[in-house]
Amino acid sequence: MGALKDWAFGLIQQYGLAGLFGVAFIESSFFPVPPDVLVIALLLAPDAPSPFWVATICTVGSVLGAGFGWIVGAYGGYPLLHRLFKEEKVQAVERLYNRYGVYTIFIAAFTPIPYKVFTIASGVFRYNVLTMMAVSVVGRGARFFAVAYLVHWFGDAVVKQFDRALLVGTAVFLVGAGVYIYYRTRYSKVRRIARQAVQNESTGE
Repeated sequence: MGALKDWAFGLIQQYGLAGLFGVAFIESSFFPVPPDVLVIALLLAPDAPSPFWVATICTVGSVLGAGFGWIVGAYGGYPLLHRLFKEEKVQAVERLYNRYGVYTIFIAAFTPIPYKVFTIASGVFRYNVLTMMAVSVVGRGARFFAVAYLVHWFGDAVVKQFDRALLVGTAVFLVGAGVYIYYRTRYSKVRRIARQAVQNESTGE
C-alpha cells in the first residue's frame, strides 16, 4: 500500500488533475488507494486548483470507472468476482443487492466501504448500468465535494481529524440510511397489506 500511495502521489504531482482523474477511474474497479487522499494533497498544494474542479474531475473519473467496473463484472462474471474478493464478501454483497438494490450502491459510493466490489458486482448481477452510474454520481459527488470543500475551508485541521471525522460521519450516515430503509420497507409492507385487504373486501372474501 505504501508503494501504491507513493505512485499515486507521484502521478498527481506530475499530471495534476489528469492524474487525479486516472486514479479515481481505476479506484472504482481495482485500485486500492481511495482518491480522497489525492484530493486532499492537491488542495493543500501551494498552487492548489479550485475545489470545485478537483471534486468534479474526481467524481467524473470515479463514475466512469464504475461503468468500467460494471463491464468487467458483466463479462468476467462470478469467476472473476470470486477471484478478486473473498467468498463471504461476495455473498454479503449479493444479499445486499437482492434486498436493497439502489440503496446498496449509494451507501458504497458515499462511505469507505470498498466501492469497487459493488461496481463489479453490478455487472455480475446485471444491475441496470445507467441506474448504477446515476446513483454513483450522487454518492461519489456528495463524498468528493464534501472532502474538497472541507479541506478548502479548514486546511490542515481537516487532515488531522480526517480519519476520525470519516468514521463518525460514516456511522451517522449508516444509521440514518438504516432508519430510512427500515421505515420505507415497513411502509411498503403496510401498503401491501392494506391493498390486499381492500382487494379481499371488494371480492367479498
